[in-house]
Amino acid sequence: MDSCKIQIEVASRLEASMILSSPDECREVSFLVSIGAVGDELPIGYSNVPNKIRLLFGDTQSAEDGPSESDVQCLIELAQRLKGSPGKILIHCEAGVSRSTAAALIMYTCLLGSDSEPEAMRRLLRQRPIARPNRRMVELGDRLLGREGRLIGVLDSNQLVQS
Repeated sequence: MDSCKIQIEVASRLEASMILSSPDECREVSFLVSIGAVGDELPIGYSNVPNKIRLLFGDTQSAEDGPSESDVQCLIELAQRLKGSPGKILIHCEAGVSRSTAAALIMYTCLLGSDSEPEAMRRLLRQRPIARPNRRMVELGDRLLGREGRLIGVLDSNQLVQS
């Protein structure tokens, strides 16, 4: 039986704006994870969701302006806090391809439990086929979750299949 009651939706900033500015669609969002670089605009309707976090870092592999360990730890703590609860998490970044998909992969892995990396990747790709998760975020998630290379392994396996 599937114990993950949370649905994760990944979007670009523009797609998130459409969801958050629609009263019907916004009502379905339990939690918003908004990821952007310093200076990036917020999605329209950002203030319509009371439960949210905003993470600020660039879509890069650099430790200086890319994702930090504390950014990824924040995602893990959120997933642990929401585990077992029903609801919909909307995760967006600028394009909805790299940072937001890495966040979704990390959160699914946490929500689904041990040895869930392949299933987490399947769920992500089913929802967002254009996913190209940010490698630095996935590496940090792998280490912080104690996955011993399995999380980065599903990322690498998936990239080989897509090539």
